[in-house]
Amino acid sequence: MTAPINMQPAPLSLGTKLGYAVGNVGLQMLIAAMSFLLMIFYTDVALVPPAVAGAALLVGKVWDTINDPLFGWLTDRTRSRHGRHRVYLIYGALPLVVVAAAVWMVPPGLSPWAAFVWIAVTYTLFDTVMTLVQLPYQAMAANMTQDYDERTSLTAFASMGALLGFFAGSVFMPLLVRAAPDARTGYALAGACFGLAAGVAVAVVAWRVREPAATSHAPATPTTEAAAPGWASVRSTLLATLHNRPFVMLVSAAGLVRLGLTLVQASLAYFVIYQLQGDKGDLPRFMGILLAVVGISLFVWKRVVDRWEKNLAYILGLVFCCAGLVALYWVGPGQQALVTGILVVVGIGMGAHWIVPFAMVPDTIDHGHMQAGERQTGMYYGLYGLVDKLARTLATVLVAGMLELTGYVPNVAQSAQALQGITAMTGLLPALCLVLAIPLLMAYPITRARHADLVRSVGAAAPAETASAAAVAATPVRQSEHAIRPAWEPSRTLPGGGHDFAHSR
Repeated sequence: MTAPINMQPAPLSLGTKLGYAVGNVGLQMLIAAMSFLLMIFYTDVALVPPAVAGAALLVGKVWDTINDPLFGWLTDRTRSRHGRHRVYLIYGALPLVVVAAAVWMVPPGLSPWAAFVWIAVTYTLFDTVMTLVQLPYQAMAANMTQDYDERTSLTAFASMGALLGFFAGSVFMPLLVRAAPDARTGYALAGACFGLAAGVAVAVVAWRVREPAATSHAPATPTTEAAAPGWASVRSTLLATLHNRPFVMLVSAAGLVRLGLTLVQASLAYFVIYQLQGDKGDLPRFMGILLAVVGISLFVWKRVVDRWEKNLAYILGLVFCCAGLVALYWVGPGQQALVTGILVVVGIGMGAHWIVPFAMVPDTIDHGHMQAGERQTGMYYGLYGLVDKLARTLATVLVAGMLELTGYVPNVAQSAQALQGITAMTGLLPALCLVLAIPLLMAYPITRARHADLVRSVGAAAPAETASAAAVAATPVRQSEHAIRPAWEPSRTLPGGGHDFAHSR
């Protein structure tokens, strides 16, 4: 039975928002450390050839093409006394500690082939457990409230938690490494500490946050597709999600932005050390400035989103980012003050990416609920997470390929060709990715008024769905016969003269 979309009319408490935000502190700590430092750890500390490290990381993402949608489908159908999503946080916290630490423990003296196997296995295990924890964590937010602006408030708290975690991952890890007797030992100890912190943060969410009862224990909607066994059900749910046009537009734009920003993150350490000719102590300082600006800007972007449409606020942030990233291309050695000013501009723009798209995803899920008659939260976050992680890995592989092609040699002054590749990967190519995302966001159709129509439409449909649930279960029907078409979705005429609303693009 489909739950009414206004199942959580009351505002979320401050304690619930803070408890939920704690999870992002731990998860984003791991993501930041790997985005900024994993590749340079492999190349400059573990002494793994860049091409070998990049290819090994790609193995995990091949598995990701299966595990993200599969785990999303699985969480949609999970029913337990601990809740639909919370149960994964309870049982996933401890394994996350172990696999997160293992990523940073590459044994010395491995051959290229042995290094490839070690990195591929440890990173794939980490990615699997991370998906089983992060996907349900994110999906909880879509079910905690269906209020358009309350979602932005919850996202602002979660984004602040993510910012604190990102700061810890990108700033504290280099400091911990430098305090150790040697870099290899430092990365191993820091990785163990970060894994423990992430596990504790996930456990706090499992302890402090509860899912609404309507989403934790309610049986799945008795449609023909939901009743299909095994892979047929996964395929049906996946196709229904891909037919959600606003979601596809949003995830495509956010994927391009993630690709661009991860290129910056993966290249920035090389840029600071070799192009700017700074030392490794400069990286934490620059990251601290960047993330401080992002944190301050979150409050501004929250107010902007409360007054503007979400897609327009996102576009404005991307314009700021692009301006700063293009300017990085012309930075020369020793121009630390100029880099500081540029990072302020980039940080202002990045603040929009930290809050806006995560407030938009639940709105697209509401649209999918209206379109298909079933709320498939896990599959949406599974696909969103898949695109996000594919973009992160593609960026890492691109940086590794650039280093290999331009003749990068670790721990020495670089050739002009290698420096040109580093600066392009840090500035121009990321800016291009952000520019390509803007047309998709301009065409994004869900506004505040249209979302209010979604809430009214699904809320009105819920009593009828409740009354007819037994008949639907006994007599399979086409999903489109009970779907509701949004105002901006054109219908498709069927051969008999009817309209197929559920499969309109």
